[in-house]
Amino acid sequence: TGKRKILKFEGAYHGAHDVGVMSLFPQHLYPFPRPEPTSAGVSQRIQDEVLVAPFNDLDTTRRIIDEHGDEMACVIMEPLQRCTPPVKGFLEGIRKITRERGILLIFDEVVTGFRLAYGGAQEYYGVVPDLAAFGKALGGGYPIGAVCGKGEILDLCTESNLGQDRYVWFASTLAGNPISAGASLATLGELKKGGSYERLHGLGRDLRAGFASLLQEMEISAQVLGDGPLCQVLFTEEKVLDYRGAFQADRLKGRQFALGLFEEGIFLNPMGTKLYLSLAHTQEDIEILLRASRKVLRRLFER
Repeated sequence: TGKRKILKFEGAYHGAHDVGVMSLFPQHLYPFPRPEPTSAGVSQRIQDEVLVAPFNDLDTTRRIIDEHGDEMACVIMEPLQRCTPPVKGFLEGIRKITRERGILLIFDEVVTGFRLAYGGAQEYYGVVPDLAAFGKALGGGYPIGAVCGKGEILDLCTESNLGQDRYVWFASTLAGNPISAGASLATLGELKKGGSYERLHGLGRDLRAGFASLLQEMEISAQVLGDGPLCQVLFTEEKVLDYRGAFQADRLKGRQFALGLFEEGIFLNPMGTKLYLSLAHTQEDIEILLRASRKVLRRLFER
């Protein structure tokens, strides 16, 4: 694009690199659009080139784009950020602004791709970006990644353009790995079968409803987030729409909850309480998780 700046959303994860760790887990909560490196070793130049906006806040995002749009190459985002769904009109608004300003819109669909729908979040929410990244569910447990997008953009990576000003070098040691590719094709075949996404979404709805009912019954202040087969429990009274809302939750209780479930034979990453369901899970698994959660929550809150 010939432009230097990138806009990302606070708390979004886009990989273990300099841009990806900008405002990934910010602690100081600077005024927008100032970024905060989550890792040491990030150069000042990268910090100067990354702008940060609050997820689900179209007005603030529009203001930042209006102020920096002439030097902004792209907006990159998780269409469903971690487990926080987009509010009505947010994705559509971002698409409209970026299209009007000639700014590339990139969806990081590493989490949402093939989970929310066979066509990912862009099919599910009805908003199509210029570029999209996929992984995780695409490989069915095997390592894989893919970049998709408009032909005129991806053609910039064609080696016949080597030496031209807009040529973009793109390569990978394991590109086209036959084992990962085979696993991916098998996974896509299973997901394409009738009823797959109805079952995935049904499991997600049942799990979120089960948590909501359990928390209400035990009179515990918490929010149950998610969409499709994704779910997360945050211990806070306030509705969570972005990173700062999640930041105000009782993270110690969240960690204790995850570790408590580990003691009950259910493994979650102690850094968060995100739950990603798959076709391998069953209704019985949901019931087992909810029973274990009841035990853990009783230990944590009924003292």
